[in-house]
Amino acid sequence: MGKSVMPVIILALLSILLPGFSKAYASPFELAHDDGNADYGWSDFYPSAAMVGFSPPSQNWRITAIRLHATCVLRGSQVFYVQIWDAGLNTVYWSAFLPSSVFKNATLDWYTIQLPNVVVTGDFYVVIVPMFTLDGSQLWISVDDDPPVANTSFIADVDKHAVLASMNATSRRPGDFMVRVVGEPTPTPPELKLSSIDVGKEETIVAFTYPGEVMSMGARLVKRDGSFTEENITRDGQSLIVRVGDEGVLNVFVITLGSEVIGTSIRLETGLRSFYKSLLTNYTVLKAKSDEMRRQLDSLARENEELRLELRDSNILISVLEERVKVLMGNITQQSQQMAGLTRSIEDLRVENRLLLSSTIILAAILLATIVPRIWRFRRK
Repeated sequence: MGKSVMPVIILALLSILLPGFSKAYASPFELAHDDGNADYGWSDFYPSAAMVGFSPPSQNWRITAIRLHATCVLRGSQVFYVQIWDAGLNTVYWSAFLPSSVFKNATLDWYTIQLPNVVVTGDFYVVIVPMFTLDGSQLWISVDDDPPVANTSFIADVDKHAVLASMNATSRRPGDFMVRVVGEPTPTPPELKLSSIDVGKEETIVAFTYPGEVMSMGARLVKRDGSFTEENITRDGQSLIVRVGDEGVLNVFVITLGSEVIGTSIRLETGLRSFYKSLLTNYTVLKAKSDEMRRQLDSLARENEELRLELRDSNILISVLEERVKVLMGNITQQSQQMAGLTRSIEDLRVENRLLLSSTIILAAILLATIVPRIWRFRRK
């Protein structure tokens, strides 16, 4: 861990390993990485933030306060933010503070920021967002650059929930932000989990599940410019439902009957609703095309039915015509047979006619041969 945290970690480990020890050591204690001596100050404009990682001495840890070594020029009404992120860089706690409620004007010192028993599981990060402005309050966070460096300090982008730079021992500017955590072990709490997201045209409905009893609950949307709005949250059984009309990081928390704060967050990405509207437009166009195609299909179905009926009638007509053709073919065959018989009869008659003609000619010739000479003799007489 850090330079001055080992004794309290040993005590915390004993509180876990030895039954009853945690009751004897009931007071919260401090986790730290720095040596207590500031070497320089750091600040930046939003969305840059100082992020410090901690590995608590028990799996479940209740944070009661943040200790911060800093100086602040008090001017105007600009707030600064304190956030707690889990190991996945998701927000489990978020709050805004007026600098005048925490700091003395232009005074470098240790300051304590009370937190409402924020419960974390496993490794976590404390994120301080100074919200530096030229014409407003200017918060400078102290940095200890004496070795050994704990390699747990980073500069983060709180809008993207991403690490911008590491201040570890191999970086150009190694050091430890002088941020400490006051807390104590706590029993394993019920988990607050995201269960569903329903993106609509005008709003996004986000549902979370929490199985435990709650004393109160809340939801806050942090926008891209760092401003925030409180959102309405309702409970239905074990479901916590938040309706959001904008985009940003949605932080949701519950306060248990034991006054512990359990939170989680989800990013409602920029352009999500625009993407939904684009999808809705495409859906509308496709639905219109689908309706038109359905009408065309209905028309084609009707035409197909008509063609089917016509085909059926045609098949019936073809069957009738086929029967008629068969009859005609039978008649033609019969007629052909009759014609063949007639042809044979005609041929026989022709033969008979030739014979008769030949007989007639022969008879005539015989008659002529008999009669003509007689006539010729008669005339000569």
